[in-house]
Amino acid sequence: MNRHVLIINRWTNSFAEYHRYVDHTVDRVAYLTTAAGRPPLDEELAEDIRVLSDLSDTADVLAQTAQLVELYGPFTHVLALSEFDLEPAGEIRRHFGIPGRGPEEVAAVRDKVVMKGLVAAAGLRVPAFAETPTAGRVREFAARHGYPFVLKPRAGADSQGVHVVRSETQLDDLLNDAGLADAQCEEFIDGALYQIDGVVKGGRLLTSRAWRCGGSCLDFATGTAFSSVANDDRDFEQRVTDFAERVCAALDLTDDVFHLEVFRAPRPSGDGEHEGYGDGSGDGEGDDLVFLEIGARAGGGQVRVIWEEVYGVDLVAASARVQLGDDVTIAPMDLDGPVAGYLMMPEPPVRPAVVDAVTSLVGQVPALCSETLPPPGTVLSGNGGAVHTAGTFRYRAERSEQVEEAIRQTLAAYRLDWHPQGEQPADAGGRATREAVHVVG
Repeated sequence: MNRHVLIINRWTNSFAEYHRYVDHTVDRVAYLTTAAGRPPLDEELAEDIRVLSDLSDTADVLAQTAQLVELYGPFTHVLALSEFDLEPAGEIRRHFGIPGRGPEEVAAVRDKVVMKGLVAAAGLRVPAFAETPTAGRVREFAARHGYPFVLKPRAGADSQGVHVVRSETQLDDLLNDAGLADAQCEEFIDGALYQIDGVVKGGRLLTSRAWRCGGSCLDFATGTAFSSVANDDRDFEQRVTDFAERVCAALDLTDDVFHLEVFRAPRPSGDGEHEGYGDGSGDGEGDDLVFLEIGARAGGGQVRVIWEEVYGVDLVAASARVQLGDDVTIAPMDLDGPVAGYLMMPEPPVRPAVVDAVTSLVGQVPALCSETLPPPGTVLSGNGGAVHTAGTFRYRAERSEQVEEAIRQTLAAYRLDWHPQGEQPADAGGRATREAVHVVG
């Protein structure tokens, strides 16, 4: 029996070309999409395409799905590859009795309070945390754990609404404006940030790779360059792999592509007993792996691009195929193979800004294999996140040290000339001279 697949889509780029990895001539495929997400969809092959103004409107999503079921029959699968669409997909599955991740299972990979609780129960170290839906609860957390600490949404993404609270004065200012109904607080972990991307099928990890981050997603959102370099330390990679497998088991991630974030942090002094800590992550010499969060989807930023360019793995296609139960053949990661990395430059500090010129560095920086630069005339509005940036650079080398050196050279040579929208460039007929970003080496 052929499958009947409902796809929830908000992507507007090539990731939304689902016909590349779901055969619409074999499976019947219908869509719920935003207006902006409609152009990449194959109208001729689709069974139906319904455009919704808001994919998070559960009532409308269920009503549109009911109409599709009445016209074409029940669905066998619901596919949602964007993190923001996991909740409506879970509601559809529950309401229409479709197999797959329902609301409770979605909470395990979206609600940061739920996921940290499950990971801690599996014996892995997590930051001390608490749900804090009121100002009083936030202040209780601050009094108990001190400063700095992190205040962020329970189900946020892309560092939206994330604050590192460093003082009582800053907290007072935040609480005057912050909506706290969906808030949680967690311990600030002072350690190196790593991201682990992988594919799990039938509960077995097919492939994964850890990446050491230069900065954090929050740093990037607030105006600092962000870099990521694939790890090539075999011993540490084994630790991270073991940790990732235990996290996936704790959260019941059995057929998914995942994006996991952990800290490599000093082990706490004393007997190791600490609220929010498990006992199973400290296998290094004096350091622990500390769970931060996980997404049951392909990583953002340049993760999907660099995996395909350097390692030949399309994580978006893999995500669709493992969720649909297709056979997936992916070779384990070869640590003797190439080391990849990437660098993302943030948008100018004054927005919206118009790009006048940006320097190409292909051929000038060893190990730089590709770049994506905003063409002159591009308006950078401050809403692009990790998609519309002031330039991205991707690297390939034999060792991580070579990639790191290439990133330093890129940072030193990079230049973006721009002017605020509505103003003229500083030099008539020439380039503006304002610096675009604060870059740290």
